[in-house]
Amino acid sequence: MDYSARVDYLKFRKQKKMETKTMRIGLNKTPVDTPLVYCSVAEPFNNAMDLENRSNPSDNPMSYFPWVSGYNFKNKSSKASMSSRIFVLSLSGKPLTPCKQSKARKLLKGGVAKVVWNKFGQFGIQMLIETREFTPKIVLGIDNGTKFEGYSIVTPEQNNFNVMWKLPDKKNLVKKLKERRILRRARRQRNCRRRQARFNNRKRNGFIAPSQKVIVLSRLKAIKEFFKCYPINKVAFEDVKFNHRDYRYGKNFSTVEIGKQMIKDFISEQIGRDNLICIDGYETKMLRDTYGLKKSSNKSSEVFNSHCVDSYVIAMEVVGQVVNPNKNLVIVDDTYRPIRRRLHDSQYSKGGIRYNYSTGNFKRIRKGSICEYGQLVGGTKDTVYIRNWENKRIGKSIKKINWYSKQFKTKEDVQFLPQLKQWVSLHDYS
Repeated sequence: MDYSARVDYLKFRKQKKMETKTMRIGLNKTPVDTPLVYCSVAEPFNNAMDLENRSNPSDNPMSYFPWVSGYNFKNKSSKASMSSRIFVLSLSGKPLTPCKQSKARKLLKGGVAKVVWNKFGQFGIQMLIETREFTPKIVLGIDNGTKFEGYSIVTPEQNNFNVMWKLPDKKNLVKKLKERRILRRARRQRNCRRRQARFNNRKRNGFIAPSQKVIVLSRLKAIKEFFKCYPINKVAFEDVKFNHRDYRYGKNFSTVEIGKQMIKDFISEQIGRDNLICIDGYETKMLRDTYGLKKSSNKSSEVFNSHCVDSYVIAMEVVGQVVNPNKNLVIVDDTYRPIRRRLHDSQYSKGGIRYNYSTGNFKRIRKGSICEYGQLVGGTKDTVYIRNWENKRIGKSIKKINWYSKQFKTKEDVQFLPQLKQWVSLHDYS
């Protein structure tokens, strides 16, 4: 190659390099001085409760808030904690193959996708155009427990997502049901109009005690959200069994076993009974030993090795190949339940006045919703009662509550939009 040809070739390489650099800068361009994140699941909260007139987020500047989750609301220095792959929904809302954050950023910039969140507080995208709906092998691993449960999403490439689920407190539920029974029996002695007593409702097919049913429905709530976000085609289910005839120390096992068939029936409706793989407890321990993993003896510790290690190994066994564990996890606190309405208090009030106790809602907002201070649990007049992130009951003025959300109460690191600044506006991508 002569000198002139060499010079032309170097100029050509330099021009191509500049074009590639310009394209990369255009794709990764980040907004400057952007406002706080606006979450699509957040709704404005004002003292007049005129929600119909506040449906447009741009009309209410107070509906902007930093996108963080739960207990770590003030931890603004954290980095994105979960896997680099995020969930994807089709144009009709059907879950598709999870994609990398870099690809999600390009789709958002190209205007062919919009930002969505699931109830776990995880960032995802929904396509605005028709796409192919081929999905890979995705397995959901479930490790049941009496107070805590573990869930893991595993693909042949990686461990996408882990959740530690805190079940409702059964002792507290039994206490409330006992108090309700006392009030009901006392009401029967009053000379007032009431319906006829029903004695044919004691034996029903598939009957589950109310204290147990709350726990079973809590499990179903978590599983349903997974099926909404990920194209799960197999479920690895730890089938808990105990010999109650020969051994009497397994009363806690009954809590896990009750309602197990209801969960299996729901999973079978979604993916078919053949794709529900049941694994015994001793097999789970053998899998942990095979992969060299240990389970924490402290079941309440909020770490990967407390419960998610079991759900991870049984899901990986179904996948059929070794996948590196993602030890970051989302912790969901599902212990709170709205207090039900009751007609009579335990003790008479002065003057025999019957006050309104609770209807499950406050100012047309369902109790249990999340706000920036914690979880809404009720209120009186202009004061809202909140369980803050330290599980302490506090009171706040309605005027100080800017937004509320119907998501789960989660404890995790902050998750931001992929490759963008810490605080961004989503209006540019929606």
